[in-house]
Formats: sequence, structure tokens, C-alpha cells
Amino acid sequence: MKKIKTALIVAIIMLGTNCMAQKKDNHKLRYTPKQIQTTLDSICKEGFDLYVAEVVNWVSTDSALAHYDGNESYGGSYIWQPNENTWNAVFFDKNKDNCIFEYSLDLRTGEENFNYTPRPVTDTDTKQFTLKKKMMLNALEKYGDSLTYDSNCGNPNFDFIRIDNNTIRLYIIQGTIHPNIIPFGNDYSIDFDNEGNPKQFRKYHQSLIAIPTVNEDGEKIRTTYHSHLKDNPFITPTDICNFLLYHGDMEQTWVLSTALDCYIIYDAKTKSASFITRKAMNKIMKKMKD
Repeated sequence: MKKIKTALIVAIIMLGTNCMAQKKDNHKLRYTPKQIQTTLDSICKEGFDLYVAEVVNWVSTDSALAHYDGNESYGGSYIWQPNENTWNAVFFDKNKDNCIFEYSLDLRTGEENFNYTPRPVTDTDTKQFTLKKKMMLNALEKYGDSLTYDSNCGNPNFDFIRIDNNTIRLYIIQGTIHPNIIPFGNDYSIDFDNEGNPKQFRKYHQSLIAIPTVNEDGEKIRTTYHSHLKDNPFITPTDICNFLLYHGDMEQTWVLSTALDCYIIYDAKTKSASFITRKAMNKIMKKMKD
């Protein structure tokens, strides 16, 4: 395991050149079925937003690097959501005087736009770029020593999503360089206000849970499974994001919630989650054996 502080420093350099954790007494958690499903629906939306942010990061960076033959030609970039249905990526030249590449994605239509025509940097560009850099620096200063990642699996990824009018959330998720692996765990989030000041930190899993999508014989695995302890009752947006990024042909991932005493099932096709109590599942399994 490596401290993620180094990766944060690299990310900040790329910007320039190219919780208190929520704690609850989970023994006292009581949710109605409706409350559980409402919470799952909200998590699914946030997890999909995080997935989109990462895809936009991948597509825009790959497109810029391919067009400019490496990263020597540009001096930083930023990705943001102008509105709920639109994602933009903006890449600058070395002096940050001009935008040399823009990528946009319309979630309603799925339409992508790639624009390599240079234009002057706008006030919005400067504001967004400066804000993202400030948040990265504040994340490094306050939480850098608390974050780890597995370098043997891959580097961490950094993604910002807008939560509400007052909160921007930086997600730090474990990436992977290995095929047929879903890297659950080594995931964190830091909430910031609109001025880039940190408000809250959260660690979602205790370690890396690298789950294969094929077995030793090369056969595809239909479903993944991992469990959450009582301080993490629900499937997480990071679970959903990395499952969507790396699931391949796998249709579902399951999370055993020890706090809720149920199984949470996320489906890749419907982008939705449902749940079944452990008691009900045991009954189903018993009937299948009879």
C-alpha cells in the first residue's frame, strides 16, 4: 500500500502544468423498507454521476493526448458540470492563455462534442481551474496522510461531482491496470464548499477488495459479492462507479449489509439497486435445496 499523498501531489502538478468521517451508532439504525429504497435510489444517482465523471476524464484525456501526441503541448485541464445534464472538459496550452481542446457530453441525448479549435481562456475557465486546484491542495494538506492506495493494482483516480448548491465532492477511487478485475475499496470522499474549503471527509472501505470477473478457467463470473460492516450500511457510490467501469459482461454486484441485515443488489442494465432481507434470502436458499 502507498500513501495517496504522492498521487495527490502529481494530480496538483498536472493541474498546474497540463471526516471527519460520518460516525453513527449503527446498532440503533432503524430503516423502513421505503427509507432503504429511497436511500438506495439516491446513492445510485450519485454513483452514476461519479461513473460519468470518470468516463469524461478518460475520454477527454485520451483524446487530448492522442491529438497532441503526449502531454507536452498542454498546461492543465479541468472537468465540471455546467448543469445537471452536461459535462465539460477544458484543456489549456502551456501558458494557460488559450483553450486548445474541449470535450462535452450531453447526458440527455448521449451526444459528444470534440473541439480542437483554440480559443482564449474565459473568466469561467480561470475560476473553475483555480477552484479545482485549491480543492486538491486543501485535500493534500488536510487529508493526504490518511489516504492510501495499492500501486500494484493501479493509480488512484480523482473526480469532482456537484452534490448540491453548496457542496462539491471530490471522490478518490482505486484504479486498476489489470484486466478482469473490479477494484472495490481504497475509496474516499472529501466535501468542499463553493470556495474550495473542506467540510467533511469519509473513508468508505477499510482496504482494497479486488474481485475478478472471470474464474481460473477463464469463464465469466455472473455476479460479484462483498460485505459491508455496520459503519457502512449501504452500497456506496464508489462501489457503483467501479462496478460500471470494470464489470464487463457481469450483470450484478451484491453487497451484504450487516447493519441492515440484508443483501443489496445493484444491476448494471437498469442502473438501479434493490434489496432483500437476509431472512428472506435464507428461505429462498432453503427452498432451492429442498
